[in-house]
Amino acid sequence: MADQNIANTTRPFIGHPQLHDSKSPQDTENKSQLTKHDDDDSKGIFTGDMNDKSCKKIKLEPHVCSLMAAEATEDHDEDELLPPCDCEECFLAGNSDSGSNDFETGKQMKRIRTMSSWRKIRNMVHWSPFVQQFKKHRYPWIQLAGHQGNFKAGDQGTILKKLCSKEQTCLQQLMKDIIRPYVPEYKGEVERDGIKYIQMQDLLCEFDCSSLMDCKIGVRTYLEEELQKARENPKLRKDMYQKMIEVDPNEPTEEEHAQQAITKPRYMIWRETVSSTANQGFRIEGIKKADGSSSRDFKTTRTREQILDCFISYTDNNKNIILKYMRRLKAIRATLEASPFFARHELIGSSLLFVHDNTEQACVWMIDFGKSNPIPNDATISHRAPWVEGNREDGYLTGIDNIIDIFEEMYTNATGSPTS
Repeated sequence: MADQNIANTTRPFIGHPQLHDSKSPQDTENKSQLTKHDDDDSKGIFTGDMNDKSCKKIKLEPHVCSLMAAEATEDHDEDELLPPCDCEECFLAGNSDSGSNDFETGKQMKRIRTMSSWRKIRNMVHWSPFVQQFKKHRYPWIQLAGHQGNFKAGDQGTILKKLCSKEQTCLQQLMKDIIRPYVPEYKGEVERDGIKYIQMQDLLCEFDCSSLMDCKIGVRTYLEEELQKARENPKLRKDMYQKMIEVDPNEPTEEEHAQQAITKPRYMIWRETVSSTANQGFRIEGIKKADGSSSRDFKTTRTREQILDCFISYTDNNKNIILKYMRRLKAIRATLEASPFFARHELIGSSLLFVHDNTEQACVWMIDFGKSNPIPNDATISHRAPWVEGNREDGYLTGIDNIIDIFEEMYTNATGSPTS
């Protein structure tokens, strides 16, 4: 199946947004009291150095970027802009029923001047992660999975993400929570050309020739308020009908086929069931391997067996890498189960970012908190109970449980003995 394969491509490969920077000795000392999980104990939490052994870093020269796009070294026109983002989140946020992605229209879009350069960027816009550069050339900054155009280069070891007040608040709270070692470090708010950004760690900058995987966690990727709002204005959407039949021509009802349109609530609920989100509590959003192959074609990757094949392909069935991922995931799970922040928030649309490299360094981080909301004071959530509209359950731990189960099966079946 196409969604199980990582298609080879000659497009240049660029890094990822939520990325890790090196720590000074003083920083490490200041953070030494943060809680951390024992590699060999999936339930215990104890204090210690936040720098997990499974996340041992590789020192790179200061001027070397995380990952360089070999074909993107030419200077681009200052007026050249990327088109509007066509990721699922922005698609659902839009009101258009035309399905048009014409980036040359719209009052806020400038004319593309250098079409040859744009064609190169357009070819990688959906699949390419992120690149950090410290040379004279300009490079596109694109996410592995998610919104396009929300990121800029920061100082060395940092990236800038367009400010979202909700995400900023979450990151500030997380810096005081025991989850802190497992999220990008928040480094404050900055302004560039009149636009405000969150400055955070570049999680990739110390990996050598990285492979990346983004998994969106939870049994739903929309807020209950978003579903309710969509129901209040049940406009028929031709663009959502087109997206549905591209995946499954037999899914629309006879009436929907006749109208050639569906409502937004219908699309939102269907989208979660066609992938592994609803039944596994997570879905693969994108994979970028160090050999240059990449894919975001996981819309119908639904079964455990399909996911297992994707994970094996991503890790090359390397037992050391599998073990380090498994240990880190268990550390994250145990810490979440004891976290005051996690107990009082629903995490919607958040991802786990997996990164490993050719030296067998491997780590996982929690990223993307723009839809993380505090729950009402009189409510409680387990993050494992089934979601029923109104109960705020997100299935976050359900997703992590299932990912860990798959990695444990991979580790058992992988050949060879781990060296670490």
